[in-house]
Amino acid sequence: MIRALFALSVTLPLFAAGCGPVGPALETESDTDTSTGGDDTTAATGTTLDPTTTVGSVTVDPTTATTTTVTTVEPTTEPPDPTTPGGVCGDGALDPGEACDDGNDNPGDACNACQLAVCGDGIVAEGVEACDDGNTDDNDMCLSTCQLAFCGDGHVGSGELCDDGNNEDNDGCNALCLVEFCGDGLTQPSEGCDDGNDDDGDDCTNSCVIAVCGDGSLHQGVEQCDDGNADDGDDCRNNCATAICGDGVVHQGVEQCDDGNDNDLDACRNSCAAAACDDGLKNGGETGLDCGGPTCGGCPEGQGCMVDGDCQSGNCEAGTCGGVELMVPDCAPAAVTSEQVWTTVVQPKCGCHAGGSGGLTMTSAATLKSNTVGVDATNADMARVTASNVDESYLLYKILGQQNNVSGGGGSTMPLGGSLSDAQKCTLINWVASGAN
Repeated sequence: MIRALFALSVTLPLFAAGCGPVGPALETESDTDTSTGGDDTTAATGTTLDPTTTVGSVTVDPTTATTTTVTTVEPTTEPPDPTTPGGVCGDGALDPGEACDDGNDNPGDACNACQLAVCGDGIVAEGVEACDDGNTDDNDMCLSTCQLAFCGDGHVGSGELCDDGNNEDNDGCNALCLVEFCGDGLTQPSEGCDDGNDDDGDDCTNSCVIAVCGDGSLHQGVEQCDDGNADDGDDCRNNCATAICGDGVVHQGVEQCDDGNDNDLDACRNSCAAAACDDGLKNGGETGLDCGGPTCGGCPEGQGCMVDGDCQSGNCEAGTCGGVELMVPDCAPAAVTSEQVWTTVVQPKCGCHAGGSGGLTMTSAATLKSNTVGVDATNADMARVTASNVDESYLLYKILGQQNNVSGGGGSTMPLGGSLSDAQKCTLINWVASGAN
């Protein structure tokens, strides 16, 4: 309306000047008639333009427009926001549809676009918010509280593997928001150690347990072996030392014995083999070389003994085995021939030898004599019959059950499966004693 009045007040005098004599000036709504009497005097409450007054691009001549008042009003605000009826956002006045209007265009204060600033509107409120990314995602760099994400905020953000809301180590998620695990170099309550490496042979195993003998991991420089079991008889002992002969523990399948000493004459040899009656050593409780004692046979004459049982002769005299002495029944001396022995003893009692049983063949008085007198026994260290010497006739030891007293002797008492009467025994004894003829 103001612009229209201005245009009209300027255009009309110009139009009149161009067309001829100028008529009375056009008065505006503010002109006031103050004439008295016959004089015509015009007064204006506005400004009267002088010849040098220029309004815009128009110069006004006061002779033709002495009563014209020109008023120019420029707008001071932008056109009204069509979404804010009844006012302009930013004019400082709270109009309908506005939550606030602080009269400025600062988006970082409490009022933004005539709406109250809130966390999540995408604009950082100065002094209130550290960030505002316009979303409610707590796992990005700006939390839904409009604070910058940090390790310990309880939300797993960029660059974090975990976030338990604290800055404590040893609770599964450390102060750097990294998941704690065996090998991270931090000893957790559930770990005995954690050296942060994958060397399973140092003081801390790869399972984060302090290395000990029996854990199945070879502790370098400390253990010779570690098989992780409690079997002290296998290749690796329970002290994690390699099994060796002399360590006092029998290595199963390898050693017969292990007494942990270097005495080669006891029951366990230094080779960890058990003492034997044929090892060429006087050991294992033997009283003589490979004889006597609790496990070996009797010793021959001249070998050591402790009791009569240590000697083949059954005769231990002052620690030495004496000669073999046949213990004979009380027989009246008599001269006996091989024919008598054949008919009264061998033929009725020793028929098995007719077929050569035991390596001795006796089919007649002649073969009785030829196969016994002066003939070495099959196993014993003695002749079967030594003429005129009952103590050196192995045949007599066999019939009297004393064969074990002879070195190398043994086997069953003759006759096999039967027995001789005292008279038959004396017949054999007297045959030998009378010269075995």
